[in-house]
Amino acid sequence: MVFESFSPVAPMPESTVQTFGPRVPPEIVQAWRGHGIGFVGDGYFRLVDPARAQAMLGGLSPAGGVGAVLFTTAMADLIVYANGMFLVVKARLGQIHPTSVSFEQVVALMADTPGQRDAVWDWQPYPSVRDRLGVPAFEDCFMHVPLLAAGGRGDPTTMQTGNLWVHYALMLQIGGPPKITHMLALPRVWRSPEPPAA
Repeated sequence: MVFESFSPVAPMPESTVQTFGPRVPPEIVQAWRGHGIGFVGDGYFRLVDPARAQAMLGGLSPAGGVGAVLFTTAMADLIVYANGMFLVVKARLGQIHPTSVSFEQVVALMADTPGQRDAVWDWQPYPSVRDRLGVPAFEDCFMHVPLLAAGGRGDPTTMQTGNLWVHYALMLQIGGPPKITHMLALPRVWRSPEPPAA
């Protein structure tokens, strides 16, 4: 088992495994075959079909034709594998955070550890909006209204639920494509030791 808790929505199409399998580490193929498509843990993260994601994104895919969208989140983020790295695409913030950790470490970072989801995933104000609106459906997400790029203040009381793919396209139309700003923030225990002071 790759995930401690998983709620399946559908099997991963074999055509997807054949097309995208050579582009990703074997652990990801194992997850596709063992779990299929569905909600990871409490539903914030979703293991998706990269072929459908590619079709829905069209020319808006952050890694072009070489990447595979592995996960989406209930805040319309994408987790993409491309060229040996994971890219965490936070379009709502206009940012991309690359990381070279393993797939197992990415999955471990999804755990609802106190402070981890804030530091790594910038998931606020998801908890309060979830309490008000419930967990979004598999291809839905929470949307800032108005969009942050359009002057929204990120008020959780004005957030609404809508289609993830439509919302992602709208965010890029208003705010432009997200840009690499810094490496993904990792818990200190995963970082390399600081060099000794001279």
